[in-house]
Amino acid sequence: MKKLIVAIAFITGLNTLANAQQAQTPKTPAQKAAHKTAHLQKKLALTTSQTKQVNAIYLTEATRLDTLKANTPKGNKQARKEKHKAIEAQSDQKLNAVLTVNQKKVYAAFKEAKKEKQDQKKAAAAAVPKQ
Repeated sequence: MKKLIVAIAFITGLNTLANAQQAQTPKTPAQKAAHKTAHLQKKLALTTSQTKQVNAIYLTEATRLDTLKANTPKGNKQARKEKHKAIEAQSDQKLNAVLTVNQKKVYAAFKEAKKEKQDQKKAAAAAVPKQ
């Protein structure tokens, strides 16, 4: 009986390890845009026309970012980061043109909260000593 339980536990453990090592397939630009659009739809209560415009903006952004990632050498991280921020800034500017005044306020608060969360993660990572 003990051998059976140990064997089942061992097989379950191997199965878990095998599944954990499978690579996830990267999302397409359309999937990325749809995900971001759905998230903004929930946060900002976008109209149908706004949703279409926002999805188009995010699709363009995702396509440009994928192209940037594919064409920029890995060693040139700083240049890619600057171009990435420029693309996001352009998308953000286009989004603000689509949103109403109230939606702009909620969107700005959302972005600020997201930035604070990211800063906290960076601070926590910097506080952990490297081995």
